[in-house]
Amino acid sequence: MTKRFTAIILIANVIIGLLLFLSSQLMLSELNGTVITSYSLTLIGSAPQQVGQVIVPIEMALPNFPFYVFILFLIVNACFIIKMLSEKSKQPLS
Repeated sequence: MTKRFTAIILIANVIIGLLLFLSSQLMLSELNGTVITSYSLTLIGSAPQQVGQVIVPIEMALPNFPFYVFILFLIVNACFIIKMLSEKSKQPLS
């Protein structure tokens, strides 16, 4: 494995890790002050909190961005592992 390929792996993982952090922060800021009404792997349903008078809840569905970034993280690392294994099998035995 070359130093260049190692640098590419590190840079890709740092970028995707930053995306995972930022997407989770986005979800936390969007869900601040709301009540989660439903949850699935792809969507999170939320409604505003009801304080005092009865408010008709307006449910809003948000995409689950941290899940999408995590799947991207797994796919990219699986591609790196496959590439490393294919390069290792091409090297002659010494």
